Amino acid sequence: MKGGVWGLLVVSSVACAHPFLVHATRAQSASYRPAITVFGRAHGPDRTVVQAPYDALMGPYVVAPGSRVSTGAVIARLLPTSLAATVRAFNVRVQAARSAYRQGQVLAHQGLITAAHAQSLRAAWQADNAAFLAAARRLARGVVRAPFAGIVRYRAAPGAWLVRGTAVVAIAGDGGLYETAALTVHEANRLFVGARARLARRPASPDGRVYALAERVDRLGLVRAYIHGLKSSLRPGEVVRLILFGHRVQALSVPRQALVIRHARARVYLLKAGHAEPVTVQVLHLGVHRAFIKAGFARGAWVIDSEAARLRAGTLVRAVR
Repeated sequence: MKGGVWGLLVVSSVACAHPFLVHATRAQSASYRPAITVFGRAHGPDRTVVQAPYDALMGPYVVAPGSRVSTGAVIARLLPTSLAATVRAFNVRVQAARSAYRQGQVLAHQGLITAAHAQSLRAAWQADNAAFLAAARRLARGVVRAPFAGIVRYRAAPGAWLVRGTAVVAIAGDGGLYETAALTVHEANRLFVGARARLARRPASPDGRVYALAERVDRLGLVRAYIHGLKSSLRPGEVVRLILFGHRVQALSVPRQALVIRHARARVYLLKAGHAEPVTVQVLHLGVHRAFIKAGFARGAWVIDSEAARLRAGTLVRAVR
């Protein structure tokens, strides 16, 4: 019995003395577009109702009711009286602070006031100007633009008092079907207008495009995305599974068979001085043949892409071509 065990140990030690024959390839720098899978709902021709973002007065009609407008055209103006008065007051303060600073420059040059006093006048002017610009940006939210080409129907008369959330104007397009999808804020930050979209159940379906993203989240904290151009036989109200492709991300690319997943951890083995060195990596995306990862090594490192599941730290290996 002891002889048998000793013989097994001898065979094992002899086997371990021979290096594994493996294939290695260099890690490459590549980019990919992350796929975001969401559920969407098909709708009929484009139609939306714009609501007042704050309490305001309805301004004069920009276009005649029933007119056809193009995408991005101004279709309504809201007049928040309190905010408009604030903007005018800030503008007056900015002009006064600017005049005081210009006068301070002259007095400082003549030696009548200190340079520090002149700089304090400049800082006050800059602070008032920043407050004025912030209020002007809030006021600009009252400009309503058409999200798509269509026919304008006003829901409020000029001069009407609008409470926040009141319907202001409706626009109905003459396009075909479009889809909407609800995204988390993190997912929406990875998207952009013009991003590709396709049906998950039909990988070969024509690509659609994200043509609009909501500026604000809804009551559930989700962001609405609008997609069209899928050219499929969908019916209004049908729920579909969509794949949206976000911003391009830079990563390292290695062969997919180089990945080894053990105990919920992904790793690859590097070829260094004839030995296998394990490195834990973060898998960002799995393609058909390549894996896109984030790792602690740089492009050009030799990655073992065969016999990876049989390797351990320090295993003697020999690369073959």
